[in-house]
Amino acid sequence: MTATLDTPNTTGMNLSAAGMVNARTEAIYLKTDGYELTARQVVYCLAAHLANFGDNFDPRDVDAPLWAIDVHMRFDADLQGWARGRTPNQVALILARAEQIAVGYFGRRFPALPW
Repeated sequence: MTATLDTPNTTGMNLSAAGMVNARTEAIYLKTDGYELTARQVVYCLAAHLANFGDNFDPRDVDAPLWAIDVHMRFDADLQGWARGRTPNQVALILARAEQIAVGYFGRRFPALPW
């Protein structure tokens, strides 16, 4: 799998009519031959992995977050289905851990996301 990272445009946040951040209007952060994801969608993919399989990322497996993203996009691609049936606190905890994993994997190039 080949993936490239784009530097997102962070000069302004794209908001929907309701004032909520809309991942569909954000800059592409990760491109592969099969899909393109914003930074927020990267976090959603990692959150889906965490919700379905637990926090099983081994620090010695340096590419595990990228593999988790790729597997999720190729076999499920439902970016928010994992949140159904969970409390807002559970969703927030999973998203926070997923964002922490993304920042740890992609480093300083990963943008701060307003939730």
